[in-house]
Amino acid sequence: MSKNIIKHSLRALNRQKGYVFINIIGLSIGIACSLLISLFVINELSYDKFNEYKDRIYRVNLHGKISGQEAHVSSTCSPLGSTMLQEFPEVENFTRYNSYGRTVIKYEDKSFAEEAFVLVDSSFFKIFSIKLLKGDKNTVLNAPHKVVLSEKASKKFFGNEEALGKMIQVGTDTTLYRVTGIMEDIPETSSFEADLFGSFLSSSRANDDRWLSNSFETYVLLKEGTSESAINEKFHPLLVKYVGPAIEQYFGLSFDEFLNKGNQYYYLLQPLVDIHLDPGIVHELKNASDPKFLYIFGSIAILIIIIAAINFMNLSTAQAAKRAKEVGIKKVSGSSKGMLIQQFITESMFLAFLSLVIAIVIIELTLPYFNNLLNAKLKLDYLGEWYTVPGLIILTIFVGLLSGSYPSFFLSSFKPVSVLKGSIKDSMKNGKLRGILVVLQFSISIILIVGTLIIFKQINYMLNKDMGFNKDNILVISRAAVIGDK
Repeated sequence: MSKNIIKHSLRALNRQKGYVFINIIGLSIGIACSLLISLFVINELSYDKFNEYKDRIYRVNLHGKISGQEAHVSSTCSPLGSTMLQEFPEVENFTRYNSYGRTVIKYEDKSFAEEAFVLVDSSFFKIFSIKLLKGDKNTVLNAPHKVVLSEKASKKFFGNEEALGKMIQVGTDTTLYRVTGIMEDIPETSSFEADLFGSFLSSSRANDDRWLSNSFETYVLLKEGTSESAINEKFHPLLVKYVGPAIEQYFGLSFDEFLNKGNQYYYLLQPLVDIHLDPGIVHELKNASDPKFLYIFGSIAILIIIIAAINFMNLSTAQAAKRAKEVGIKKVSGSSKGMLIQQFITESMFLAFLSLVIAIVIIELTLPYFNNLLNAKLKLDYLGEWYTVPGLIILTIFVGLLSGSYPSFFLSSFKPVSVLKGSIKDSMKNGKLRGILVVLQFSISIILIVGTLIIFKQINYMLNKDMGFNKDNILVISRAAVIGDK
């Protein structure tokens, strides 16, 4: 029976080449647009999830309010991590992170401008899953003026030469750094963005014991089974013990008196996987994404699929008059309503599959331009991610069922007597559901078009707004401090 249904479906589609072409093009573009948006959303949601201990890594954030000035930052003091390791049994390890921003690296007579040079503790490679290609993670950063390069940076600085043991100058530091390790290039979906990690012991403030001097990010690895709230509850006594004396020295108040006057000063743990989607915290890492935009983009992807499906339904029902005789003859010949529904659903599934194939071709052709627009490295990884192929299959089934459900029930409901009398066309003119679908389709399209125009005008306004000064011949000089008195 299934074989006959497929055979009849293919014959029916072959007789309607124009209708099939229009439907496939519409569905293909809709699926391609939705998949491109979905790739972006999935990429944003996958940040830092490549880390083996992602569920146990937390960043310590500082929330403060002094004299009405409020701040939510990732900056903490130098001794925080080591103190937590000593006094909190739940903490397994810690590392500090300090980015120097754009830095000039010199090797012999060559200079390279790097976007970031970062200092981290020797435990960094034990906590985060950034693979070392060369070097021992226990010793690569265990002394001052040691540095680990990414594979990309190593090739840039030294070409095909052996990098280990080479000496480089970092910024204006007169003491050269020794290359002690080569790591894999950091994944695009990492909050960290650097090609050079130096030893934190190289910093003059590595052993700073000032609790109110907040300049570094602190990451902790909690032991298995430890809850975030258990650590958060322990922060207040820690602050009273260590920050309290500094507060009393500067403000003449005990820590609790300082808080009672309306001030705030407290630490909170933030899960590593939440960092990229929290723009409310000021930090040194990549710019965070606002979750609201992910909801908006996800909704747009769904709406585009709905528009494509409604377009399919309307085109299918518009063909009803041409297929009425086919339905009437099949019913007279003994076909049941269920068999006809199966045939029409099979046709929809077949068209959805062809549309998916064409959509994938469209994505592969347009993805480089899409990545260039977003400055991203999105890709449709068919074998690398377990969910890609099942997800595409589920999407095809969903689109096929959504697109073919109404047409299949509508076409299979024709009565042979009405078809033979020629009254089927009159009954089609009263199709209320079809009218509703048309209105819904145009409403969604208008909303998307108007929203796009508003966003375009807003961006254009921001780019072309008169700033009140002449921007011509004005330069911004990064790292101006190195100019000195020249």
